[in-house]
Amino acid sequence: MTGEEWPTRARSPDLSGKTSSTSKGLDENTCLTFILNNLNDLMILLTDTVTYSGTTNDVLLTIESIQALGLLISGSTDGCKTIQSLDEITMQQQVQVKCGYSKISKTFSFRAFESWLRSNLADNPFGVGNCITSGRRLSWPTTGCDSEGKTESGSKRGRVATNAHFTTRDQKLIIISQVCKQTLAKMSTTLTDSRVKVHRCHYAFMYLLSPLRYVSIEKCRHSTIVLGPVATTVHVTSCEDLTIITPCRRFSISGSTLCTVHLLTPTRPLILGGNDSITLAPYHTHYPMLQDHMAKSGIAGLPNLWNNPLCVGLDHQESFPVYSFLPPQDFFMFVIPFELEGDTKELPWSLPSEYEEGLLTRQKQIKNWQKTVKDAKLNPAQKQQFQTLVESRFQAWLVESGHKKQVDGLVPVPSSPTK
Repeated sequence: MTGEEWPTRARSPDLSGKTSSTSKGLDENTCLTFILNNLNDLMILLTDTVTYSGTTNDVLLTIESIQALGLLISGSTDGCKTIQSLDEITMQQQVQVKCGYSKISKTFSFRAFESWLRSNLADNPFGVGNCITSGRRLSWPTTGCDSEGKTESGSKRGRVATNAHFTTRDQKLIIISQVCKQTLAKMSTTLTDSRVKVHRCHYAFMYLLSPLRYVSIEKCRHSTIVLGPVATTVHVTSCEDLTIITPCRRFSISGSTLCTVHLLTPTRPLILGGNDSITLAPYHTHYPMLQDHMAKSGIAGLPNLWNNPLCVGLDHQESFPVYSFLPPQDFFMFVIPFELEGDTKELPWSLPSEYEEGLLTRQKQIKNWQKTVKDAKLNPAQKQQFQTLVESRFQAWLVESGHKKQVDGLVPVPSSPTK
């Protein structure tokens, strides 16, 4: 091997198409260049070196080697209408001769296969780069903008693009970028079963209430993101002061700080390197279509391993953990502020006992307060004065806690996030 490492650190392009020359990880061009430069070495690693052609010194590749290479490479032979694995493509009659397949030995010529593969490798047609250059701009409405699409601070409306108009169903991608000081709410067929990339969004509130395939959240700050059930993975990287609420098959986070994650997941949350002050908590909201969406995504209410994270790397130490669990006294149910149709009227499963007890304690405090007010037997003038005082203090609390931005983002409230 040449010693060149697989690209692992990313600065993915935004919707303007700008990239950094020093960034590699999810830059598909960089990955393609790496594979082309190291294809021979990659194939040698997958080769049974004791198997040679009987007439030449050419090494032979087994179908198992092709299947292993298929972890990195897939393709299409019908103009990207359908996507097939690498071994499925090589078994097609019109391809077998070109890629050096022998029906007698059921193996591939190393040289012929490498030449065929190298000449046909190209960028992922359904990746981020092609979505930016060939995708369609989506005019999803956001609150917090004026008629010209600008926020009060003068920043422009966030950018949303998709490749849904030219891709297959399982390769659909939606990119949401630079949503700043705005509220975005969406539930639609375009969003359903899509891969979603949320990129460089700040002081935003997002409600993506459809069953999703995969979600990547990158370089976002001071935002709240509520996701519908995610059939595969939610990955968070390079984020700060983020609240994420999601049911998902898998969850991973890297290079992030001061993030709170409310999870429903049947697998252990993966805490990778570069994290600090990650708070884990159970999933704590619902919306009317939640159970239907969970069934479509294959996610059940149990088991939920939100509190059993797997830490990878040297950052986490038992004496100085990079994560903590949300204290029950700080736990509140999260209300999604939209009227939608559906059968789910409450959280469909029980919360952990300590959080249930915390909610019950708070409800008792509210009832005691209401009883105290009632027993005070205030006259009408006193009631008016008291109500004015409470409302004034509530408005001050909204400002102090930062929740006023979220409330203001809901005015005017969209008629429905489904359109």
